[in-house]
Amino acid sequence: MSWSLHHVNLPASDVRAMAAFYSKVFGMQEKKFPFVEDGRGALQTGNDFVALFEDTNQRQIHICKPTPSLPWDNDLRLHPVINGHIAIEVDDIDGVMRRLAEMNMPYNDAGTWAFKGYRQVYCYDPSMNVVEVNQKHP
Repeated sequence: MSWSLHHVNLPASDVRAMAAFYSKVFGMQEKKFPFVEDGRGALQTGNDFVALFEDTNQRQIHICKPTPSLPWDNDLRLHPVINGHIAIEVDDIDGVMRRLAEMNMPYNDAGTWAFKGYRQVYCYDPSMNVVEVNQKHP
């Protein structure tokens, strides 16, 4: 199985201040977040809730304002943005889920829940950091 870093998610109480910081200090250009348009979960999607930056290799920084009800509103067992997370892109997400199940590690198969063009799985690592696993989806 191959993998690559897809993005790092940073939680922020003030998304606009964080976006301004990364723009001014590093010269990053903010991009429109590619939310799923139909069938999307209950997400706050305005500029006050999310910002996205992408480098020339398509690796991203997501800045999100955590909302307390996100897991309950979307039938998730964990909160993917409350403390941030790392996202790893793989070419065999079903294989990842099999290995997690074999290890008795709980996970959420979020399907194509929020990020256009990707299937997503969320799990915890042994230190309780959230890991988002992505695979491109047609």
